[in-house]
Amino acid sequence: MVSLVNFLFFLGIILNTYFISVILHKKGLPQPLSRNLVAFTLSILVVGSIALLLVSFESYKILSVVLIQLLISGSFAGYIFFRKIDIRLNPLSGWDSSKSLVTNIILALLLLSAGAMYSLFPIEYIKGDRDHGVYVVFGSKIQKTGGLNFDDFRYQDLTQVLGDNIIYGYPAIHSDHSPQDPSVPIGSLSPRFYPLFPTYLALSADLFGLDAMFRVNSIFGVLSLVIIFLIVKKWIGSWGALVAVLFCAFNPAQLWNVRATLSEPLGQMLILFSSYLALYFFRKNNGWMFFAGGILGLSSFNRIDSLIYFPAIVIFVGYLLFLRKKSLWKGFNFLFGYSTVSILGVLYGYINSKSYMVDLWKSNQLLKLTLLCVTSSLVLFTLLFFANLKIGKALVETARNLILRNRKTLRILFALSLFLLITFGYSIRPSLSNSEVINDFAYFRKNGFLFFLLYVPLSLVLLGIGGYDLLVFRKKSSGSLVFLSLGSLLSFVYFYDPSIYPDHFWASRRWVLFPIPFACIMGVIGLYSLPIRKQAIKSALIALVIAGYIYHLYNRDRLIFFERMLSGYSEEFERLSVSLPNEKAIYFTKKQDLASPLRYLSGRDTYLIHKTRPFLEKASQLIELGWNVYLIDEDANLEGGPITIEKVDTIHLEGNYPLDTVNRYPDILLYRGTFLHVYKLGLSPKASTPAKRSVSLDPSQFAYMLKTVRSERKNQLNAYEELKGYDYYISKDPKGKFRVEFEGESLTQATFSVTANQSSSVIFPESSGIGDDQKMSIEFSVENPETDDVQIRFHTKKDKQAVLKSLQLSRIP
Repeated sequence: MVSLVNFLFFLGIILNTYFISVILHKKGLPQPLSRNLVAFTLSILVVGSIALLLVSFESYKILSVVLIQLLISGSFAGYIFFRKIDIRLNPLSGWDSSKSLVTNIILALLLLSAGAMYSLFPIEYIKGDRDHGVYVVFGSKIQKTGGLNFDDFRYQDLTQVLGDNIIYGYPAIHSDHSPQDPSVPIGSLSPRFYPLFPTYLALSADLFGLDAMFRVNSIFGVLSLVIIFLIVKKWIGSWGALVAVLFCAFNPAQLWNVRATLSEPLGQMLILFSSYLALYFFRKNNGWMFFAGGILGLSSFNRIDSLIYFPAIVIFVGYLLFLRKKSLWKGFNFLFGYSTVSILGVLYGYINSKSYMVDLWKSNQLLKLTLLCVTSSLVLFTLLFFANLKIGKALVETARNLILRNRKTLRILFALSLFLLITFGYSIRPSLSNSEVINDFAYFRKNGFLFFLLYVPLSLVLLGIGGYDLLVFRKKSSGSLVFLSLGSLLSFVYFYDPSIYPDHFWASRRWVLFPIPFACIMGVIGLYSLPIRKQAIKSALIALVIAGYIYHLYNRDRLIFFERMLSGYSEEFERLSVSLPNEKAIYFTKKQDLASPLRYLSGRDTYLIHKTRPFLEKASQLIELGWNVYLIDEDANLEGGPITIEKVDTIHLEGNYPLDTVNRYPDILLYRGTFLHVYKLGLSPKASTPAKRSVSLDPSQFAYMLKTVRSERKNQLNAYEELKGYDYYISKDPKGKFRVEFEGESLTQATFSVTANQSSSVIFPESSGIGDDQKMSIEFSVENPETDDVQIRFHTKKDKQAVLKSLQLSRIP
């Protein structure tokens, strides 16, 4: 049955692609590459839209998607039949092999290489603490339940037992109300992301399983590259377009984000596809522009910040009003198409993710977007009203004539303005921020452009000024202004305020949405449009820039190029879905990155708690209610007090991942391992005994491990060769002094530290201990009575390997 559904799914894709290609050929799109690209991309969007509609009604099923898809194929066939269109079409019809054979072969090789790099080395980030893992969780939820309804009224019973120690929901799955609000049932949860990208993840999981989720973005990434080729080819020819594809395909931000389960590659593809449709169909009837705007509007089901596209489209319409008034309605149709679909996306968000939108409004993020859209609308309506007055018509005509008469002066002023803006972002703004006392977050925000240059070289950005000159002043193609206005506004906004946590490569996701491919494309256009008459000199300069950028890619990509990140995660979660007990089982953990994947991927009812100690004190009540209660914790020697504890499984989450670097490009690849224990809790027939004064920890039972796999640092002195963490749950009276005694070899070459409460606070900073090579000790104090656990960390520096054989933790009386 599964293989039949898969067959029918891809049959629907093929039929829709073929039928759309036939229709496009009839509508005047003869070139096979562009025709087939548009047809295939539309087929992919049709499938996603069908699934999205079903998700909206909590009724998604892969079989339903397939049946509706085939029904749409039949509708296309009926349209072709009744319009008497010849259904016979060679997919390569219109291809002139004598002119484009070499460039098409090179393009195919670039696409195959990029597709391999995207799909063979995915980032298997199945952790519920950040967006990568949250999207995977959402996709799995859609696949298994048909929608994104996270309501769980079991929270009502859990709250009565555990009180405020139970956490309502998970990261990005939040309660719609305060737990004290009696008007709404406890357990009403809603997602804090939009559903289009998770819907594609659900489709991939239904077709090929969990592992396929990590490769969905490969499809969008390759489609974006083909669209880039077709867009740039129209402006500067095939060879320049190939260079643009090369520059975009292996850009480190593109490489990282396409490999991850993030929504930006889908958003990027929608922007590029809509821009291409506007560029190609601008000279055709108005309906095509409405359609192109509607494609861009689909972004509103993918990302809430797609509302920022509205002012960019208003700029495009304003340009037509002043300089291409005969084409004004085409601009309006693009705006109407975008607005129509976007309004539906906003309504979806308000209905299904109301708390998310309310929180965004309270934090002023959504308020700013709304004000920007409202202000843009008012400005546009004012201009239109004024332009239809007698005096307004005269002034618009005067302004138009003034612009056309002074094109050379405007070109110089425009180029100078862009250069000064780049200079401000590169040197003046960083100097201003250096004079202030600010934290890493604020520094990143104030120097967004400076950190953007980690991914796109300054030389390429400067060449982009020439790209503006070509598209604004030399190319008479109003359709280009959609691409130009979207790229310019998104770049300015995300340079001014990236609005994201400043660790790289994470920080690049805002820019990869469009600023990074936009800068690469504009730089290539500027390079190929340089006014150099001698072809030999121009070719040499082009070759030099290409070689320099390839060297840039080599330096930036080598840490991650052939690395499959966190490769053990998907296999472990698949194992847990089979090995962990399921009958009347209920799991509790403090690990925010584990709880939601364990619940929605592995199918185990897992809940987040704040503290272990108060949970263990009340767990007996849950057992008496008939539940098989399990606790997932790091401590390998957990003591339960009034209940019995039996270890039934161990969870191994491991794989390679770059060192998190704030305001610095990642330069170390680490092995990261987290090792957790699953305990079954039972009722103890005996009274609880006092906590032991000391506990011995076996070095083989570490809960956390970092180990350097590869480093690009020139100065390696501060790089860890290995870091191990040993967790200890403080069963009673956390306040007090503790001593840790280590035994091993060459311990004077090691350093030690202690963190508390899931490593959220440091209570003993990294330093050397007291003792010799065989025995070493450290002492630390716990002052916070809310402390629930401590992690003892053992650091080994490069070329200073120490061996730990045992450690003992005891209280100091």
